[in-house]
Amino acid sequence: MKTSGLIAALICGFGVSGVAMAQATDTISENAAVYMTFQSDADDVAGKPFKSASDLDAALNTLGAYNADQLTRGWMAYSALVASQDPEFSATVRDIEAFYGREPVMKSFAAGNAYARSLKGGDNAVGGAIAVTDEDLPKIYSNAAIIKEQGYSLQGYGWAKSRIRNGGQRAETVKVLQGKGKPADNLIVTALTGPAPLSDGTKASVINAAATATDVAGAVRLPAFLTTGFTGNRQKVKYGKEAVANQIASLAAMRIIGANSVDQTRLSKVMMEPAMQSCLKMQNLQLQGCVAGVGQEFELPHCISQHTLTEVADCLGSVYK
Repeated sequence: MKTSGLIAALICGFGVSGVAMAQATDTISENAAVYMTFQSDADDVAGKPFKSASDLDAALNTLGAYNADQLTRGWMAYSALVASQDPEFSATVRDIEAFYGREPVMKSFAAGNAYARSLKGGDNAVGGAIAVTDEDLPKIYSNAAIIKEQGYSLQGYGWAKSRIRNGGQRAETVKVLQGKGKPADNLIVTALTGPAPLSDGTKASVINAAATATDVAGAVRLPAFLTTGFTGNRQKVKYGKEAVANQIASLAAMRIIGANSVDQTRLSKVMMEPAMQSCLKMQNLQLQGCVAGVGQEFELPHCISQHTLTEVADCLGSVYK
């Protein structure tokens, strides 16, 4: 899999293949990699025409496998990843750590309250993360529209007008996949957590000298703001929805000073936004119902488009808008 929708800075040469497992070093980044894989999978599915029922099944099983919990944690972690690259906020967090000591400040950040966002640079850091999502959503909607349009065009093909006789079985497959969750792409995980994990010192657009031509061709491409910090116009969360901004800032602060020393149960709680989780759970269920209920193959792209992309994007946007 190539991350075609995430092209800006190139990080490669880690000496791993697409099937190599990255060492677990950064829980926040590992969760962020799931959201990045979701974006990439959406690009891949939208970029391939449906030529058979098996193609529809492949698309359904790819995008339909993401469950509410992992997408919620993935988006929260990805937002924190962006926020943690803000130089002013990062410097402030490190100064606070140096003054008060690691454990007291980590305990405060792990509470997920307004403390981290109140620090110098906190609002700007979160504003950059929110702006990144504002840029992501149109692409998700665009991919959804492409997939939906394919459904209309398939009505001219005999195989696509075939009656579906295994809708219940397909829906059950989706349910099982959602229960397991969709793993992040290993190259993305490695790019975020490997020997040269993202940090203030990571340089964008640098290819390791040891990388071969094959490495470069199959390298993971990451957005530039994940290595250089976000430099565009920042957005604010809507009044009354500041809690998610507090959580993002808290996660970002924990990542800056090393979140893996935090109790993982507490960390997971800060990564879980209840309203988004509930919204995405509904989409998981509605996808299953849609798949079970459609009568012809050409109707299946509507289920994929609506419940794995369009309404997922709606859920993401509604948490801060």
